[in-house]
Amino acid sequence: MKIAKTSVLSGVLFCFYGIVYGQQGNWQVVKTLNSVADCSECGMAAVNGKLYLMGNDGDTTTPVKCLDLKSLTWTTLAETPVKMHHFQAVAYNSKVYVLEAFSEGGFPDQIPMSNVYSYDTQKNTWEKGGEIPSDRRRAGAGAAEYKGKLYLVAGIKHGHSSGTNNLFDCYDPEAKTWTALPDAPHIRDHCFATVIKDKLYVVGGRNTSYRDPENKVQFFAKTVLDVDVYDFSTGKWATLPARLPLGSGGGNLVNLNNVLYYMGGERATDTERNAPRKNTFFLDPAASNQWVETDSLNFARNGMAAAVLNNKIYAAGGSGGGPGGPGGPPPVNSNNTQPSNQPLNQGSPPKPPARPQQNHAVDLEVFILK
Repeated sequence: MKIAKTSVLSGVLFCFYGIVYGQQGNWQVVKTLNSVADCSECGMAAVNGKLYLMGNDGDTTTPVKCLDLKSLTWTTLAETPVKMHHFQAVAYNSKVYVLEAFSEGGFPDQIPMSNVYSYDTQKNTWEKGGEIPSDRRRAGAGAAEYKGKLYLVAGIKHGHSSGTNNLFDCYDPEAKTWTALPDAPHIRDHCFATVIKDKLYVVGGRNTSYRDPENKVQFFAKTVLDVDVYDFSTGKWATLPARLPLGSGGGNLVNLNNVLYYMGGERATDTERNAPRKNTFFLDPAASNQWVETDSLNFARNGMAAAVLNNKIYAAGGSGGGPGGPGGPPPVNSNNTQPSNQPLNQGSPPKPPARPQQNHAVDLEVFILK
């Protein structure tokens, strides 16, 4: 009898916890009235009830794409002033800031841009911001806003070849100045950051600077599972005991109701060639020391964009993943894993990343809490 009561009570507490925190949910494809061109290694931010998608890993600049969720209509807006890819967009005061991105060169020798740029959603114009110190320029970093200041952490300086770091900087959008802050605990790139209350969390990413002497496994397998957290009130870094169950580079991270959600990205393992993933995990850092897997994305995405709006997570863009050997990666199966029936030692350097495989447009989807 006591056991039954305990079981019932546990079930009630579990249901209550689920209702309060709303961590589990489902991904659903969003059908819009029109479509816009696909993009990868892009950024997205929510401003005044609309989604702004920008950037693309290609040879030219691309326009900003705006989605009005009320009408489910995309609008094509101002062109980016320079090529922008491998960045995390940050919304602040009706503007979307790009603190870092690759803007020149081709894989694997991309060059980071030298200035911050901001897009004014009210004026549909771009503005050139403060110059980024030459020794702090990078891309594939995590970016977030906290109390009117913008923060940039980790990244890689030299394309996909070298310079993975743990740098941490603060950008003042009003003064257009940079301040170097204490380094994060772990080096990583292709990572993301978000703020919950007075703490900044850095999740995902990999060490793209890694080179295996025998070329058995490229950097795609060198993912970072550790979650670093910066406490703005103390000015100190720490690392959470909760590690990602499966790492990836080029996924995305958001804060939904003070819960961290990490999704997508690409990775290889000792037995799997590199491929994009669908996995989605969540962690409530105030209540748990363990990530939990929830519903998977409908599309495997690498270099994807994500943003929170109206208590929902929206995901867009992304590609079929970077090089996985001759011919690029084969399709991902339904279990979010990459089948492999051949040795991983390819004996040759990586090829340029594959163009998007699944996209007809941006393949917008939304995560709705249960």
